[in-house]
Amino acid sequence: MRRVKIAPRIAVPVARRLRLAASMRSVSMSAVVNDVLDQALPSLEEIRAQLTAPAGEGASGAGGR
Repeated sequence: MRRVKIAPRIAVPVARRLRLAASMRSVSMSAVVNDVLDQALPSLEEIRAQLTAPAGEGASGAGGR
């Protein structure tokens, strides 16, 4: 999988939780962020379906699986 560097601004309390989650799982913070975003964002197939759906359909919300 190709990796891309992004530089979001993360609130201090969220950054603390990410660091704690990463240390508890013994993985990098990047891995935790990647896993969280993967769970929170719709899949590419869901995004494509929403983009190709007629107006008014498929706009019932983003995120989650």
